[in-house]
Amino acid sequence: MSRAVRATALVLALLLNGCAPDQVAAPSVTPGGDCPVTRTVTRPTARGGDTLGDGPARPVMGPVLEYTGARPGTLFAGSGWGGAKVLWFVAPGLRDPVVIKGRRLDGDSPVAFDGTQGEPLRNEITIPPDPRATDWRDRPGYVRLKTPGCYAFQIEHQDGSTVLVFEAVGPAV
Repeated sequence: MSRAVRATALVLALLLNGCAPDQVAAPSVTPGGDCPVTRTVTRPTARGGDTLGDGPARPVMGPVLEYTGARPGTLFAGSGWGGAKVLWFVAPGLRDPVVIKGRRLDGDSPVAFDGTQGEPLRNEITIPPDPRATDWRDRPGYVRLKTPGCYAFQIEHQDGSTVLVFEAVGPAV
């Protein structure tokens, strides 16, 4: 299946589910309700720790992400955002880029990525393919949050889309 056909199919699926292409297609959670975290934790390679989910791109974390606030002396000081370092593993053999987005499920607080040491905050992460890769490869980065709550990553890849739900624990910024 061509890249254009896959992209069109993904957009149609998101629109049919009431979700614009720039939104994360994940369940709604009422404020204060139970967060339906992803329970699947795997270790696809000996080169890293446990990862959340079982798709072709996975964050090295469990179903709870502890993040740091924007206190003085931290990497996030003065930014108006808290954050946590998250390593992403991507499976070998992917021919197309992987796009990672996030959103809060039980509120309207934003999610961003990276934005440290002079880098801009990003609304999504794009990991390019590496046809020479023979093992899982990694992409370090930061998940940036303002409030604790129930969140989801949507990971778009050549075979479709994977949604990983997690609980974020840390201070409101």
